[in-house]
Amino acid sequence: MWFSQVQEKRSIAVIPNPEKLSMWPFAIEIPDELTTDLERPLFPGDSIFVNKFAWIEGRRQVTIDNWYRKDTGILSYQATALMIDVTHFPYWTTKTGIIVYLKKKEGKAALARVTAYGMERSGMLYAKQCRHGLDLSKTRLSEFVNLKLAPIPAGWMIGTNYIVPPGGSYRLGTEIMAKEGSQILACAEPFTEKWRWLTKTGLPKVFPIDKDYTLKEMKLAEDIIAAALITAAENEEVGRMETSYFGVVKPIEDEKKRTFTINHIHEQKAHIAKVLSIWTKDTPVTAKTGFERKAFANGYIKEVFKCDRDDGLLQIEVNIILVPNEGLYEHDEDFEAMTHGMLTIIQVAETPGGYRDQADTFGLHTPTQLIKEEKSPRTEILKALFGRPGTDDSVVGGDIPKELECVKSLNEEQQNTLSNWLHEGRGRLHYQQAPPGTGKTRLAAACIAAALKKDPKIAVLATANSNLPVSKLIDESAQINLGSEMLAFFASTARIRYGDQILLLREHQLENKIKGEFVEKLEGSEKRDVTDYLAHIKDKPRHTKERKVGEIYLAREFKNAIFGTIYMCLGIPRAHVSTTHLIIDEVTQTSFSMMVHLLCKLPLVRSVLLTGDVRQLGTHLKELPEVIQSGYGLESVTDQMENCERVSVTILERCYRSHPIITECFNYSSYEKHDERVIAAVPASKRTGLTKLGINLPVNDVPLILLNIRGTIEQDSASYSLSSPEQTEAAIIIAKALEHRDPQGVAIICLYTYQCEKIRERLYQENLQVSVNSVDAFQSREHRLIILVTTSTKSPGSAARADASDFLKDSRRATVALSRAQSGLIIIADFEAIREGETWRRFITAAKQHTPFVDERYLEVMENEEPTRDSNGILNDLKGRSIEVKVEEVKLIRGGELRTGRGQIICNRCGNPGHLARDCRRR
Repeated sequence: MWFSQVQEKRSIAVIPNPEKLSMWPFAIEIPDELTTDLERPLFPGDSIFVNKFAWIEGRRQVTIDNWYRKDTGILSYQATALMIDVTHFPYWTTKTGIIVYLKKKEGKAALARVTAYGMERSGMLYAKQCRHGLDLSKTRLSEFVNLKLAPIPAGWMIGTNYIVPPGGSYRLGTEIMAKEGSQILACAEPFTEKWRWLTKTGLPKVFPIDKDYTLKEMKLAEDIIAAALITAAENEEVGRMETSYFGVVKPIEDEKKRTFTINHIHEQKAHIAKVLSIWTKDTPVTAKTGFERKAFANGYIKEVFKCDRDDGLLQIEVNIILVPNEGLYEHDEDFEAMTHGMLTIIQVAETPGGYRDQADTFGLHTPTQLIKEEKSPRTEILKALFGRPGTDDSVVGGDIPKELECVKSLNEEQQNTLSNWLHEGRGRLHYQQAPPGTGKTRLAAACIAAALKKDPKIAVLATANSNLPVSKLIDESAQINLGSEMLAFFASTARIRYGDQILLLREHQLENKIKGEFVEKLEGSEKRDVTDYLAHIKDKPRHTKERKVGEIYLAREFKNAIFGTIYMCLGIPRAHVSTTHLIIDEVTQTSFSMMVHLLCKLPLVRSVLLTGDVRQLGTHLKELPEVIQSGYGLESVTDQMENCERVSVTILERCYRSHPIITECFNYSSYEKHDERVIAAVPASKRTGLTKLGINLPVNDVPLILLNIRGTIEQDSASYSLSSPEQTEAAIIIAKALEHRDPQGVAIICLYTYQCEKIRERLYQENLQVSVNSVDAFQSREHRLIILVTTSTKSPGSAARADASDFLKDSRRATVALSRAQSGLIIIADFEAIREGETWRRFITAAKQHTPFVDERYLEVMENEEPTRDSNGILNDLKGRSIEVKVEEVKLIRGGELRTGRGQIICNRCGNPGHLARDCRRR
């Protein structure tokens, strides 16, 4: 039997062959006193032979309902061992890992969760597994620890604190399958080496990588980063499994019988919140008959709805599109059975590439191995990124091809970037700090054209972390006539989500390159794959194989410039292995770990251009365990480059996006305080989208509206996100007035996703075609007219103030929100509330030099055909009084009551003021 789980006074062993359950218990208790005469205690990974056991009365029958106790997290055992022999003590490997969870409770032994590279997931560490002086009661979260790892056979399932054999039905569905070479935690020992880099609280940190790391310290840092990546992968995979749907899939009547609905119903808000974060529109899903079975159907999420219930439970309804997989008859049978009520597992599909691939790069010490052994431009780039000295520490730029039209229009700072890009020396890593609207994407296209002019044989990979900046790179490159040298790859999800935009780029996409003669020359399975791709790419992009067909094409054709997301291009080997020049746009959203992983896959790279803005949003880490969000290399690669002397840098200043007044305001709010500046490069006469639209502005020719709305706060019962009904209505009134005069010219962005949902509902009711996005989703985008809804309001409700504070004090999110507008920006806010954030406060200070705060009276006179103004040129209300209002600090009259006009927080559960639903005592 295999040692499966550590418990406080015993260990649990499980039978490796579940089919023998008629003769043997599934799980047997091994009392600690049976192991006292062994050469060492038993640990997970050990195997034993039970010579004699006694069945436990009433437990002999094991079922899928009683094999595991969810309330305590322990395996139920059916018998107690009376005599044992050890059959195998495995060989352990030692890996330095980190403590990612720690629980200390007075009167009870401490326990921890630890992880290291080589493990498929973190393992629970109990006091009895600690050796050589390791005392969990004296350890701290994120400390280093030496872990002894034992091998586990491929196919076994690894749970949160147990392992179970393959082939049985005893599992929760959240286990991760062991692969060849997988290991599990056996025991742990103290980390005794001295680590020189500590946080202010004395805890070890490995990122940013310090230039003074020795090679040995770099390898340890790689081990720790790999461990953090394993934790991130586990979090992602377990979240996907925990939110799996198991039940009947209800068909929705449609012509092709491909639309279905499922319902996630749960009593815990945390679970429903996780469902909402994972089950999002357009996300791929799979259908299976069992957790270990291959999918018989694939599809995607069409819509997600939150439903009200009278029984206190929370319900999420999900409409999905499913199509049976081709190739096997049994897939059609399973699909048909599903439509007639067969119990089915629906899961969000795995994403290719990602954390585990990155963990392999660091865990196998690929970066340090390259730095130590390889002499190449790639090695010099890696050295520069790690802050290490190289063979050429003073690489400078040179001449640029000024005869190119796309180069002639570049300003001095942009030409400096191009010069560095073209003259790579022995390996170039260049960072371009590009504030909003400074032309970084157009410059990237010019860099590609100039590099091809210099050397027509180079291979450029132009990429980003998401599809939107990639599509902009393609568009700008097409405008300078790169033409037939371009090839763009898009995943099916992108084709659905950004269909209209991607359709405009069809000329450069894969399907436009593989027609006619190319297909005729193919044979066998390759020809079938390409033919199927062409047949389905328009109507069924989910059933096409972009990566596989892309590899077939690139095996026969060479393209100088390839475009696609990092994940997409890493999935097509020939899309990156020949890359000599790399461009990454919106690089603040690319993690250090991904950047290093990508470089290790580019053997021929010799020049890298990273372009982005460190004042805007970085990598999205909110869904990851808090312990690994900082200090482990999952942060933006730009956090590393601040201390890398060999990374050449240019800073762009001239903004070609926004009206000069808007540029002046976000320059003061976000850049001046960092000794940077953003200068308007277009005159006001070129940005008249709001000033000449035909509505009355608070001050003529000032494209800013500061609408002070002091409303109530509502909280989504599932996601905890917030919305303000009063700000919603104000946004609708303004959107209606603007959209009528400038169709397609208006966009609404919000700080909170629940606010987005409420505005979308009202837009649908009003039949208004206006896009609504969260601020996070709008980075790398811009629009002629922006309505910015902030939601937050000044209130005595502590929950809301804490929640609002997180958003308002995030300077990067504020910078994105305030810099998206080209010709006009309307901010709907409780301005006293948003002043809590420094960036907001500075923007307001600058904006107030041009326009006043106005209140809801502005909505009544915005379209007035005979407006009047006061002596200062400020618009008057219908009674002839100035619409300007003073925004002062809120003062409480008595506990919980606010001055007239100031909204209170309303509980979404009981309807009473003063608190939010998550703090409500009514259950």
